[in-house]
Amino acid sequence: MSARVLTAIAVLAAAVLWAPVRAQPQAPRSEGTLLLMTGSAEVEVPNDEALAQFFFETQEADLPRAQSLVNQRVADAVAQLKRADPKAAVETTAYSSYPVYQPGTQRRLIGWRVRQGVQLRTADLAGLPRTVAAAQQYLALAAIDFRLSRAARTKVEAELIEQAIANLNDKVAAAARALQVPAERVRLEELNFGVAPAPPVPRMRAEMAASGAPAVEEPRFDAGRSLQQLTVDGKARLLPP
Repeated sequence: MSARVLTAIAVLAAAVLWAPVRAQPQAPRSEGTLLLMTGSAEVEVPNDEALAQFFFETQEADLPRAQSLVNQRVADAVAQLKRADPKAAVETTAYSSYPVYQPGTQRRLIGWRVRQGVQLRTADLAGLPRTVAAAQQYLALAAIDFRLSRAARTKVEAELIEQAIANLNDKVAAAARALQVPAERVRLEELNFGVAPAPPVPRMRAEMAASGAPAVEEPRFDAGRSLQQLTVDGKARLLPP
């Protein structure tokens, strides 16, 4: 290749490298005023479901005997719960076995502690005291949690969505009026839902009377109410005339 051709190529390459870079056109900015508003709703509804936790624990020198005692006691308790509340969901929960050693440095094995839990989920709140008392002939009551059932939560969530959006629309409309923007120039662009933290609501009160009789006295329960809250963050644009 001749020197003249090489020189021409070099000049052309330099021209390409030093060519001015043209600015890219910017995307058009959205017109109008953007409003960021939050709507909220809350409703307090009676709890319609109870979740009761029971357990039985024993300690014996012999592991097979300890396990047999727990197995038989839990089987009797499950049968009793199903008789007391046939529509309830009854299931066993955690099962644990661990050795017990004599205090001190010798670490001599003195027995085994075995424990198993039973869970009851029911919508029969009126019959719950009777059911719990029946189970307490075999098991210890660990805790009861009153709450909303899945069907009740679904119904409440639908109501909260409607109320939160209505609250958001009212706030957007008020802002538009304050800025003297007519309703036909208001456009809702985005919604984001979230669950607002609810203050605790007392859900249970249990009073158990002592009795010398073999049967356990029925406890007294108050299922209480649950406070459900929902927020919705919205973006609305006030379009120019």
